Amino acid sequence: MMAGTVNNVVVGSAYTSVGCNRTPHALDWGNNNLVCFAASRAVAVYDPKFAGNHGKILHTLYEHEDRVNCVRWIQDGEFSPEKEILSGSADKTVIVWAYSETSHDVGCQRVSKLIGLDASVNSVDGFYWKYNHNVATVVVAVGGDQICVWLRGGQDDEWKLQQKFSTKPVLMFDCVVNLLQGCEIPLIACAGDDGSVQLFNFQILDKELSCVRTMKIPGHEDWVRALAFTAEDGGDLLLASAAQDTLIRVWRISPESSKDKCDGDKLALQSNQGQFSIICEDELKFKCQLETVLQGHENWVYGLHWQPSELKDGCRKNPLKLLSCSMDKTMTIWGADPSSGIWFDQVRVGEVGGNTLGLYGCRFGNQGTSILAHGYQGALHLWHDIEGQWQPGVVCSGHFDSVDDFIWDCSGDFAITVSIDQTSRLHAPWIQESNEEITWHELSRPQIHGYDLSCITSLGRFRFASGAEEKVIRVFEAPHNFLENFARICHIDVPLPEQSAPQGAAVPALGLSNKPIYQTDGPTVPKNAHSKSDLYAENHFTPTLLMAPPTEETLLQNTLWPEVQKLYGHGYELFSLAADPQCQLLVSASKAQKSEHASIIIWDTSNWSLIGKLEAHALTVSQMAFSPDGQKLVSVSRDRNWAVHEKVQTDEGKFTLKTVAKGSGGSRILWSCHWFPDSRCFVTGSRDKRVIVWEPVADDTLSYRISGQPLECADSVTAVACGPSILPNGCFLIAIGLDNGQIQFYNWTPAPSDSIPQWELLATLNQSQAHHRTVKRLRFRPVNENDASKQTLQLASCGADNTFKIFNLAF
Repeated sequence: MMAGTVNNVVVGSAYTSVGCNRTPHALDWGNNNLVCFAASRAVAVYDPKFAGNHGKILHTLYEHEDRVNCVRWIQDGEFSPEKEILSGSADKTVIVWAYSETSHDVGCQRVSKLIGLDASVNSVDGFYWKYNHNVATVVVAVGGDQICVWLRGGQDDEWKLQQKFSTKPVLMFDCVVNLLQGCEIPLIACAGDDGSVQLFNFQILDKELSCVRTMKIPGHEDWVRALAFTAEDGGDLLLASAAQDTLIRVWRISPESSKDKCDGDKLALQSNQGQFSIICEDELKFKCQLETVLQGHENWVYGLHWQPSELKDGCRKNPLKLLSCSMDKTMTIWGADPSSGIWFDQVRVGEVGGNTLGLYGCRFGNQGTSILAHGYQGALHLWHDIEGQWQPGVVCSGHFDSVDDFIWDCSGDFAITVSIDQTSRLHAPWIQESNEEITWHELSRPQIHGYDLSCITSLGRFRFASGAEEKVIRVFEAPHNFLENFARICHIDVPLPEQSAPQGAAVPALGLSNKPIYQTDGPTVPKNAHSKSDLYAENHFTPTLLMAPPTEETLLQNTLWPEVQKLYGHGYELFSLAADPQCQLLVSASKAQKSEHASIIIWDTSNWSLIGKLEAHALTVSQMAFSPDGQKLVSVSRDRNWAVHEKVQTDEGKFTLKTVAKGSGGSRILWSCHWFPDSRCFVTGSRDKRVIVWEPVADDTLSYRISGQPLECADSVTAVACGPSILPNGCFLIAIGLDNGQIQFYNWTPAPSDSIPQWELLATLNQSQAHHRTVKRLRFRPVNENDASKQTLQLASCGADNTFKIFNLAF
């Protein structure tokens, strides 16, 4: 997928990682084999079959101004590949997106924005139907105590709000639409918090089309959370409803008589208890009856989906299988016994144990041979039917809250992100000799914490330090089991530690530290079965042999890294970390409102001792960066100043830092800084929308001045990064991240002229291509000239939109 191109510079998307929003109905799997799901304020389009079932997020579509709550592909009843997506948001709007298979390099386009609801959109659905010699489209959305119905007469016609219903005091949670068999008129079902399902239908009087309330179906004893329609082969319509009473009810909607189909010229609706009728030249009556009640879930049921019809011998046959998911962490496939007609649970899959909550939505895919669900922590759960056995599959994953920082491994083999969702995640390429396409995946979750993670720095290969909304710095090292799996999946030679090294890690009950697990450790059996600590479940590490990226359950329990050190010294929450390339010094800074708390603490990584403090700022240090040669450190702060610190050697032969230069970086907060690859100049970005390059004064490396003219940007600059090497023309590549989510690439010339500008814009990534909220960090992947897979210049970025992305740059 091409993301952006200017001046012969092509920026393409290599990897996108993001979790699904924690709302019901936030995911759909179409007949076109594409999955769309809500991701913060955007819609992500995911291809699970990309590169031989490796999977890849193809697009992120941004237009909404608030969180996306629900997404749906518009169906046509013929199970044709879908071409349009619906997304409903907390901004009270529904957006229609157009998608075609030939647009992979361009992306989806917004068709229209539908306005009418006065509350956040909880659910949306759409259907194509033949009306007035055209293919019309009906879209229904629910939010709060309102239902809105929009209609488009033809593909090129404008959308109009057809009807708006008030359901006070009942709140609506889901809606579905399908065609009544025999007359091809849309039937709408809506679920509410009164335990009932409301039906709506269209009527035509004097050639005027309107939507009316048809009937109300009681039955559930708690809020109805999910609905699903399917058309039986015999012509009847089946409606499934699921509620917080843990039950699923299946309703049969069928015609009372098989009279001639109506011509649609003069239609009227009449309703009665359990039945309704469409009146035209001949009256066609329908009845709604309870088909069955399905009981098997132990918690609220949030998701339903009927398996699409199967194409066999040129004709379609409905298998009548219903998929459900619940907060009890399970997915169940229900079906009827062919001989007795009794419904029962045929398949049940899901999680066992863990500290996660349940599932929010589910979908069939691959003609019923795969099922997919999304959960409370943004994870996707994919299962495939392989020769009658359901096996978990590889699926995309990501953070479900703002990604605040990340690092590249010093060799560029992987990246680790940290988020305020309280997890760190390791991303690496999955390499197979049989597949030339390289796809990135989450291979480990080194830290699952109890505090929001805010910063991270590398301390050598397979070792890092992280900081969170606490006063402690925690250091982690990769365990033996992870290194074995990493080498196998990524095809990278990794020196394995001794067998006495930890195999993995586990978090004790009510604990925050990852405790090492050794090979001799077996399952822990409580000595005292009546101990109070036994009331709390504890996840035990199990060594695993992985040939492919791990599933969500494995990531949660078996990929933690043991914690090897804690560092105490700050009085407030950690905000930024940095380490020199030689991994001799670690520097840390915390949130501060006074100068005495804004000190930068220096740590000796050989013995983890505190060896000094740098008191150069009066407020929180927002970022620190060591020069590539490891001899200088630059820090920027909320006090609008920057400072340069130089590495010096003590009398004992140890290294420390001392402040050698300070300066004012602008009129607003300085958010970011980075050194040029020659370690001579550095660049800063600030809230005043300016990017400034600082160079040493001639013959005096202890003071710095502005080099040339600052760059004026369109929005606050929140992240900057310099390319890992000097370009062939002697210029420098600078990437800039903005508060609005855009990323810009500039060519900076140290010696501008009339024909060569100092700042030359190379490419701009918009909010769908880059991020749609604040860019938190930018870092170029280390380049290895001896490794062909790392010769392509790549930039990674993370943002407040829960997204981590990697881009390929081609000049």
